[in-house]
Amino acid sequence: MITLQELATNSDDKLVQGFISEIITDSFLLSSMTFDDCLTSSGTSDLVYTYKRVKEGKTAAFRALNSEPAKSKPTVERVSTQVAILSDSWDMDRVTKDAAPDLYALYLEESKNAIIRKFCATVINGDTEADANGFDGLNKALAGSATEFASETDLTVITQESALAFCKELDTMLSALTRDPDALMVSPAMKVKINAIGRVLGLATTSRDDMGRQVSAYNGVRIQEMKDGSHTTDDVYAVCFGLNEFHGITLKGGNAISVHLPNWETPGAVKTGDAEFVCGCALKKTKAAGVLRAKAAAAKAASK
Repeated sequence: MITLQELATNSDDKLVQGFISEIITDSFLLSSMTFDDCLTSSGTSDLVYTYKRVKEGKTAAFRALNSEPAKSKPTVERVSTQVAILSDSWDMDRVTKDAAPDLYALYLEESKNAIIRKFCATVINGDTEADANGFDGLNKALAGSATEFASETDLTVITQESALAFCKELDTMLSALTRDPDALMVSPAMKVKINAIGRVLGLATTSRDDMGRQVSAYNGVRIQEMKDGSHTTDDVYAVCFGLNEFHGITLKGGNAISVHLPNWETPGAVKTGDAEFVCGCALKKTKAAGVLRAKAAAAKAASK
């Protein structure tokens, strides 16, 4: 297993080090996730990660003297998920290279932002039936699971009554998880509503994390705003990060992220640069993540 911080530290390429370091600074999700770096890109035409998802754990029981222990089996689902190649490329003219050298920094910055946005959006809403080149996300993994809940509370106007009702629903979802989650992932609009609920009930707390980012919390659980269109509904996702819970997937050998600048040593007026991130995600335990569907979304789902 590896984190992106370790990936940056282990890289011999200063450009890749800087690129990954900026990703870590700008993305809570990518800085928090552990990646199982187990796949190789050689010898196969596809990148598929197969694992067992624990839906219900084993049970223990007391036994009498001179008797055998009771046996139990976990409920396990075999899951295969795709590991995708998330990339962005750009073109530069050799005249521009000399006239506007700052374009290198601009293109790399925008590639980094694009990769962060797309990864975060896919972790939530990824569906290989809609995009065969991507990977499946939490929305699909949690559909119909024991940790998917539907809200019945209208938060159009937040009153003490609606705030208390929503908190009860949210606490019910959180109580279904194996432990307190590491984060609640919400849209910008939903973060505004949760902050308002916190103020109405006197529960609002804020602090700063190691990166200097201001953090809101609900009962000690970080409220992470998924910006730039990566999460657009009012559904609230709770996640527990860990190699046996919810984690990322990537290539082994420190090849997860690569950055290539245009090669001006070869003929041609226009050259291409690119950045790539080989990535996916896996939910090893159903109860390592949960979702509280917003009232409108829940009503729409029920009508189908």
